[in-house]
Amino acid sequence: MPESPFEALLSQVRQIDGFVLGCLIDASTGMVLGHVQDRETLRLPVAAAGAADVANVISLMAGELAANGGLEDAIITLSGHYHLIRHFSPAPRLQFLLLVVLDRAEANLAMAHRELRDFDLNFVGRPDSGLPDHFQRV
Repeated sequence: MPESPFEALLSQVRQIDGFVLGCLIDASTGMVLGHVQDRETLRLPVAAAGAADVANVISLMAGELAANGGLEDAIITLSGHYHLIRHFSPAPRLQFLLLVVLDRAEANLAMAHRELRDFDLNFVGRPDSGLPDHFQRV
């Protein structure tokens, strides 16, 4: 079965050491737009909904605190996993979250964080970003 454009984009984050799960989430709805998963240890809908909830709570908190700027990313450390949530906007009115779950025993958190930042910088604003046409015109 052919990959969706989102899954093709996510194949880049699959290269991060300790990779377990990666998914692209519509930040406004929490809907999973695409995902790749190496191990079936996590339930995708629960992980995606949790990432969207975390991002929303942090955004609300930043607004209430009058913090200057919006959410860039959040890192959640659990006993067995790291959950990295990266907020990015490939077009003015599009708000996406990239959730990457890593096996804590196999991952280097600092390198993974850097790789996600680089993914974001390489992806956002590129006309050949791999987004379906209807997303690029928004």
